[in-house]
Amino acid sequence: MARQLAEADGRSQPRGLINGWIGEQIEDREELGNPLTNVEDSTLREACRQLSQEQSKVPFQQLLDAAEVAKHRYEYYCFSKDATDGTSPPDGPSLALKVNLSLDDKKALVAERERLFSGRGMLIIIWTVSLAAFLQGHVQSSINAGSLFAETVGITQPRLINLTASESNYTFGFVQDAINGTNNGTYKDTYLDDFIPQNGTYNGTDPAKTDPLGLNMTGLGATSIAKWQLGGMNAIPFLTAAFPGAPLSLPVNYCFGRRGALGISALLIIASSLGSAFASTWQQVLGARIVGGIAMGIKAVSAPILASETAVGYWRGSTILAWQLWVACGIMIGFVVNLVIASATNVLNTVPSHIYHIVSENSTEIKNGIEIMTPFSSSDYQSRYLAFQLILGAPLVPSILLLIALCFCYESPRFYMRPGTPNYNLERGFEILRKVRKNELQATRDFFLIWWSIKTSAAKQEAKQYPLKTGQVKGERRDEDVDSGLTYMSRICVVLKLSGRQFRPLFNQRHLRNAMLSSCTVALAQQLCGINVFAFYSNELFSNYGVEKSMGYSFGFGGVNFFFALLAMRSIDIIGRRRWLLSTLPMMSVCLMASAIAYAVDGTTVTPRGAQASESIAGIVFIYLFAAAYSPGLGPIPFTLASESFPLSNREAGASVAISINLLFAGILTILIPSINREFKIEGTLGFFAGMNVVAFILVWLFVEETKRLPLEELEKVYDNPKFDFAKYQLFTRLLYHMKRLVSCFGDVEEPESFDEIVLRRRRAGDPADTSDDDVPQRSGTN
Repeated sequence: MARQLAEADGRSQPRGLINGWIGEQIEDREELGNPLTNVEDSTLREACRQLSQEQSKVPFQQLLDAAEVAKHRYEYYCFSKDATDGTSPPDGPSLALKVNLSLDDKKALVAERERLFSGRGMLIIIWTVSLAAFLQGHVQSSINAGSLFAETVGITQPRLINLTASESNYTFGFVQDAINGTNNGTYKDTYLDDFIPQNGTYNGTDPAKTDPLGLNMTGLGATSIAKWQLGGMNAIPFLTAAFPGAPLSLPVNYCFGRRGALGISALLIIASSLGSAFASTWQQVLGARIVGGIAMGIKAVSAPILASETAVGYWRGSTILAWQLWVACGIMIGFVVNLVIASATNVLNTVPSHIYHIVSENSTEIKNGIEIMTPFSSSDYQSRYLAFQLILGAPLVPSILLLIALCFCYESPRFYMRPGTPNYNLERGFEILRKVRKNELQATRDFFLIWWSIKTSAAKQEAKQYPLKTGQVKGERRDEDVDSGLTYMSRICVVLKLSGRQFRPLFNQRHLRNAMLSSCTVALAQQLCGINVFAFYSNELFSNYGVEKSMGYSFGFGGVNFFFALLAMRSIDIIGRRRWLLSTLPMMSVCLMASAIAYAVDGTTVTPRGAQASESIAGIVFIYLFAAAYSPGLGPIPFTLASESFPLSNREAGASVAISINLLFAGILTILIPSINREFKIEGTLGFFAGMNVVAFILVWLFVEETKRLPLEELEKVYDNPKFDFAKYQLFTRLLYHMKRLVSCFGDVEEPESFDEIVLRRRRAGDPADTSDDDVPQRSGTN
């Protein structure tokens, strides 16, 4: 149909084929995602009458027209398309349409399918979510750059660089074979823990052996302790964001809404930034970052949910993409800010006081062939400490901008349409929809669809979870929770009870369990891919090149991450989430392995000191290519799935679980990466994560369904199928098909029906395998 539409449009053949393919991707889930397809007209009429009684400001006929357009949305789109530009498909619409659409209605129905952000009020919401994401990225870049100045708060990692051939008493264990008497002025880098006597054995009780250079070291384990201190200080924001930050988003959202949650997180980050800026020890920085981590967790849950709940379903992925896109922008601009601060404080060409240079034995400032760099003067120390303060305090500025944006941002309409909560207000929900949709028809249609979904979902669970009390009428809204929230203490109790209710069904209802498994799989895959090795420690990895160059390389990484994320705009809703993941994960694995090989080759070659800036240029290039593949795939999709996969009644709980998994493993990796990198060197670390990308690909292939082009309330139909059946289909149907194509050199092999088609066929046939476990008594165990 879509290709016929493209040909009928009279465009050139290549462009027509492209538009036809895009049309097929857009239209292929119409029947799967329409909740009203099999609903009788009389049932719709009665539902509209009931809603008009609950919300008297919306006339009955207006609701009925909107419900009719929602039920036959594709037919009305085709009719509107033909009326506005004469390009309706030859075979549509096929029924007599009951609603007379105005020209404005027709243009609006076409625009919402074919244009991003056609709604009037969506821009301020997208701007607010983008600012929240920018703040998240800026905080990450400040944590990253702060590692360069960690000695100013008491974390020292003594290091030796530039080993000479004439140094005869000591060598580095891992470069012994590369050193000989004919090479002068060669360059290598290690930590003092790796510096061992060439002749003799280490004796941990011998001061001459534990501190052979007289550098006031407490022992050869000092570097290891410093690495754990640095890892813990950098990891604590992500660990506290995972818990308690993300779970706290539930009561915060219940009490203050999505906007209020973002406002609270902005205030907490202001407090954290000020605390970090005035800290004088790493323990104080850690304490301030605990506060910032809680804010990051609340914000990471609330901002994507605000985007997903206000977006038009056709372009929901592109709207939520604003989160990851502007996280990447925040990282990139954060590095620019860090460079400006480092330049303004005159620390660009300095190195930490714990780095020592090996020089020739002719130097007068040597000890055992090593140049002993005296600690910084007071002015040097103050410059580096000032840079550290300003870098950690810089997120204060975007926090204030976020607070200002929140003053003009709309709340999610679904926040006011959740019954049984203290904020239930249908009138306010409808008014917000009128602001964020292009016209009245679209606002009324979405208002009815949200209300219908909530009612039908509640009807399935009401009798099972809350048996009717004596004298209570079936379908009557239960207001005891609302009534009990009249005082602050009773309101807190209500909120905690409602929050607890959200978590329980995640494990005993199939569609929620499957949604949680899919979103958690992708959240885990983001950490398995190794992106945060560079996002959190790029400055540390490149620190041998000095402050200026290490920040420059980090800025390049952030720029690649940002600009390549733009590729996912629109395409995340046309190509789909699953296809983007499966396309980019293999490329990421190859790039990391190539980078590991490049660093390994460089590691076997002794490089002149003056060439250290280019010694691993091939490795850096492959790291940038890795970031380019990551940005449109694993970058935005974890937060997209977390915020869209769960129904309104369990959305914050499901999203918080998935995002907690993501942030928890981010924190664990942040702690472990310095030690892993020290033990296995950068090439070993890169090779390990190259393998983890293969593991992530397998997990996504087996367990992650496609969610594109469906309304939020109808994603239950995607997840309400046994996960075992989905994995079996991938293994024994899709994999077999691809193997046959490969054997036949991509010849003509009949493509099997999609899993969506199998689900629809079962549904039409009334297959028991497709029966939702919401409609039957709960069973223990997994699918």
